[in-house]
Order: sequence, then structure tokens, then C-alpha cells
Amino acid sequence: MRLNGFDLNQLVCLKALLSERNITRAAAQVHLSQSAMSTTLGHLRRHFDDPLLVRSGRVHVLTPFAKSLTTPLNKMLAQAHAFATLRPGEVQPDIEREVTIVASDYAVRTCLEEASRHLREVFPNLRLDVLPLSERSPRLLANGEVDLVLAGQSLDVGMPPRDCLFEDQFVCIACRETGPVGNVLTPFEFAQSQHVVVRYFDYQMTFEDEDAIRKAGLTRIRRITTWSHTHVAALICKTPMLATVPARIAHDFSKRWPIKTLPFPFDHEPIRLFAYWHPSRDEDAILAALVRAAKSVAGPSKPAE
Repeated sequence: MRLNGFDLNQLVCLKALLSERNITRAAAQVHLSQSAMSTTLGHLRRHFDDPLLVRSGRVHVLTPFAKSLTTPLNKMLAQAHAFATLRPGEVQPDIEREVTIVASDYAVRTCLEEASRHLREVFPNLRLDVLPLSERSPRLLANGEVDLVLAGQSLDVGMPPRDCLFEDQFVCIACRETGPVGNVLTPFEFAQSQHVVVRYFDYQMTFEDEDAIRKAGLTRIRRITTWSHTHVAALICKTPMLATVPARIAHDFSKRWPIKTLPFPFDHEPIRLFAYWHPSRDEDAILAALVRAAKSVAGPSKPAE
């Protein structure tokens, strides 16, 4: 095989010649005849336009150019050897790889941020390309164009989830100073309040909190709709508005914003964050390590406060 006019098969012969500095011994090292090694040396001399080995009395010595080839050649062959030993379930820590992930901002905040930090400690050259959920996400996954999708059961991915990272529950949050009095909400009080509501996108998506409210025969007054949980705490502070968010998000908000957490006053199924990947990634050790890290940092469900 040739690359830029160079026969890559001659690399092993070149290493033998540089280390042995003798045609006969170099030929024996790579199991060639002496004449075949002499022919190869001739090809190498013409390619590099350098004699490489020159006679000095009864021995051969390396030319200055040949000496300069030793280090890069050894490094190249070591990398080639490591490459040839790679197997699906065996990943070298210094592997250079990009993993494309589609994730909701809920998934990023609750587990992906910390999981990516853990993974970089093991695979320092790993690169993550994190994309937001969109109407295209199921198609990208089906076509194998993304490695991993992290989303709740609200997103119709078009295939069964491959793993469940954790479960959560809905809670309501309000400003401690201007929100509702007390620590309990009735369904009627919930319905009479104004709300900040999170919506990623409309296509192929239902929302468990909305379903629970409708089953109770009620609706809520949407005052502000936002695409990300990131803005919710800021939007309700210093207002009487409520927001319904997963308990893990509320727990994070409570560390940085003057909010209080109230029970969501409707029965609902647990929120589940699922991992989806294409069947072609079933033996992907990097992906498996990322999913394990996400499950590990997520830990048990956060109780409502």
C-alpha cells in the first residue's frame, strides 16, 4: 500500500535496518531474504534521496538523516501496533474520539455535566458534542448520526429506551417572599395561580404534568412559556407565579435562588430519564462508560422538599 508514493510495507524493514545497521541481520529480523532486504534498501534510498546506511570499514553506520528518522518511525509503529490491537470492548485511556449526544437541558443539568467531568478524568482526549432536543432527534438517532440521546418519556424517540438513568417527580416552586402562603397547594389554588411553563418543542411531545392536570379536569394559566429550565427560577422570583419542575431541578435551584418547594397537587407517573442509542453502538465501550457515569452521578431520586 502506497501513501504519497511510499510503500507502507517498507516501514518495518526500515526499522530493522535502522536498529540492526546490517542488511543480513535486518533481513533475518523481518523474515526476508538478504536479496529482498537489499532491494528494499534500494527503494528506501531512492524515496528519501539519502543513502541511509553507509559503510565504515567492516560495518555500516547511519547517516544523520537516517538517525533523525529513528524516533518518529518508532513512534509511528508503536501507534500502529496499538491501533491493530484495538477491540470493541477494549479502549485505551488516551483514545481520541468525539461522541455526539442529544440531551434535554434537564438531562444536562442533572447528570451529563458531572458525568462528562468524570469521563474526562478517564479519557482526557474525549470530545463531547452536545446537541439540544429537536424534532430531528429521533431521525438522527435512527440513522445512527448521533451516538446517544438522553430524554424523558415525553419524547417519542421511535424505539424502546436502552437504559433508565433515574426517576424523579414533579414539584412546584415559588418565590419565598412573594409566592403563595404556606407549604401546601390545593389543586384549586394551583389552577388559580399564574405559571411559568417549560416547553422544549411541540412536535411528538406530551408532558406528564399537563396530563395529570387534565385528568383532574383542570387547566393552568400560562403566563410565561420558556424553552429551558435554566430561566425558571429567575422568572418566578419577586412574582406570585408558580412553576412545575422536576424535584432534582428544584433542589438545584434552592441552593442559589430564594424559592420554596411545594408538593405538586396531582397524582402522576414518575419522571424517567432514558438513554437511547442505535443498535450499532451496542458494543461501544466509551458509550457504556458514559451511561454508567451518568447513572452513578444521578444517584437515587431526590425527595420533594
